Amino acid sequence: MSTPQPNPYAQPSTQPPLQPGEERQYSLLTHLLSIFFGFIPAVIFFVLYRDRGPFVRNHVVTEWNFQLTALIVQVLFGVVAVIGWATVFASGLSGASDHRVPPGIGLFFLGYVLIFATQIVRVIFGSVATVAANRGRFYRYPLAVRFVKE
Repeated sequence: MSTPQPNPYAQPSTQPPLQPGEERQYSLLTHLLSIFFGFIPAVIFFVLYRDRGPFVRNHVVTEWNFQLTALIVQVLFGVVAVIGWATVFASGLSGASDHRVPPGIGLFFLGYVLIFATQIVRVIFGSVATVAANRGRFYRYPLAVRFVKE
C-alpha cells in the first residue's frame, strides 16, 4: 500500500505564538509606521499577527481604531474646508469687486488648520503608544472610536 498523499487544499498549519520580545517589536512597528502611513500598517499587521499573541493583537486593533477615527475626522474637516473654498469661489464669480474679505475664507482656513491639528495629535499619540509598546505596556488611545473589536 502506498502512503496517502496530503490534501493540497488543506488549511496551512497555524503559526506558533510570538515570543514577548517579538510581540513588543511588532506592536512598536505598528504604531511607528502608522504615524507615517495611517491605518495601512495596522491592517497589514492585523492580518499577519492577530492570532499570534494577545499583546500584539491589542496594539494592532487599538492602532487601527485610532487611525480610522483620525481619518474620518480629517475627512470631515476636509469637507468643511471645501465648503469654505466653494463659498469663496462662488463669491468671486458673483462679481463682487469690493475689497472685503470673501465670505467662507474663515471656514476654508479653519478646515485646514483642524486637519493640521489632527495630524499633530496623530503624531503625539502615536509616539506615546510607540513608547508604551516598547515598554511592554498596553495602551488605549483617548478619543478613538472602537470600530474593530479585539
